[in-house]
Amino acid sequence: MTETYFTKDNVQFNVEVKDWEDAIYKSVALLRKNGLVTENYATEVVNNVKKYGPYIVLSPGIAIPHTRPENGGALKVGGMSLLTLKTPVYFKDISAPVKIMISFSATDNEKHLEIIKIIVKIVENGLIDKISSMTSLADLNNLIGDDLS
Repeated sequence: MTETYFTKDNVQFNVEVKDWEDAIYKSVALLRKNGLVTENYATEVVNNVKKYGPYIVLSPGIAIPHTRPENGGALKVGGMSLLTLKTPVYFKDISAPVKIMISFSATDNEKHLEIIKIIVKIVENGLIDKISSMTSLADLNNLIGDDLS
């Protein structure tokens, strides 16, 4: 299942960003380009981080820009994007920099949880540093496939 999530259409390596907000907008832009979220989805995520704090920072090194399905903005089930950042970004009150952004959209809570489980496995298997230094889609999918199968 994971192999279908990471394609040339939803992965970018070594992306330059100004700050955490720019990182969110660029990560969500891949979802938007693929018709998975509305134009306002990234703004909703940024506003939520400002309101509730950096809830999208799952673990040191990784953030998962998303909003709950009931907040709207997700157009299709199961969309994901992955960005590695050229220069890590910091979120308020989080001491470790974020190197990877995995944005996703889910139109229902079941799919929302399924995607989060995949992301948690990436964290649990210690793949953040490996992924953050990758430049090859084939290497990314091999790593993810090997570690999550």
